Amino acid sequence: MNTIARRMSTAIVRVCTFNLRHGKLDQNTPNDWEKRKPIVKKCLENMQPTIIGTQEGYPPQLNDVLDGLNEASKSWSYTGDELEDSNTINAIFFRHDLLSLISTKTFWFNEHPSKPSAAWGAKHPRGCTRAHFQHKITQHPFIIYNLHIDYPSPNARHHSIPGLLSQIKENNDHADKVIITGDFNNWPEDVEGEKPIDQLIVLGQKASEIILMKEAGFVDTYKHGETPTFNGFR
Repeated sequence: MNTIARRMSTAIVRVCTFNLRHGKLDQNTPNDWEKRKPIVKKCLENMQPTIIGTQEGYPPQLNDVLDGLNEASKSWSYTGDELEDSNTINAIFFRHDLLSLISTKTFWFNEHPSKPSAAWGAKHPRGCTRAHFQHKITQHPFIIYNLHIDYPSPNARHHSIPGLLSQIKENNDHADKVIITGDFNNWPEDVEGEKPIDQLIVLGQKASEIILMKEAGFVDTYKHGETPTFNGFR
């Protein structure tokens, strides 16, 4: 009985993140969503995740992803609010047979996080979906944040991470596990510090978003591949 109890006190939660690229872009080209859709489906099937954080998901795209995930078993749902101006959702897909969704909300990277607006030079309003879960087997709670930080503006990226960390501090809901997925629109810093990236030098200080996250106690799991995974959506 003790052995069974120990096994049930832990469970593997496999998490992945995926920028889907807006489904209205690249229409009638080799990168059209209709051509990429079966590839995305196959990729997610191979990963066998428990949770998926997606970015740039246009609602019909997200329904396609959900339909694909539910082909084998009707065990998937997603949460997230539509981001104004871009008509996309930073969705969090999850296995509802394994996880109970306790609460969810969207906040924004600006000076008033409860209201959508672009800030600090960002081209579009940028936001983050927060979801509080409890594992149905272990009863352990955890929170996941799924975000998409601005690409053109280093200043927006520089200000967004402190905003994220502030939200985490204010809204941990007594969950000691926090997971962050998303598109940071950034490169990992050079480990030896020999190749500083100019775009990370903001307001006279080194402002790597990854460094800020590590200083806050987060562990970077981006160690799987030898090269960046961005492929131009091909």
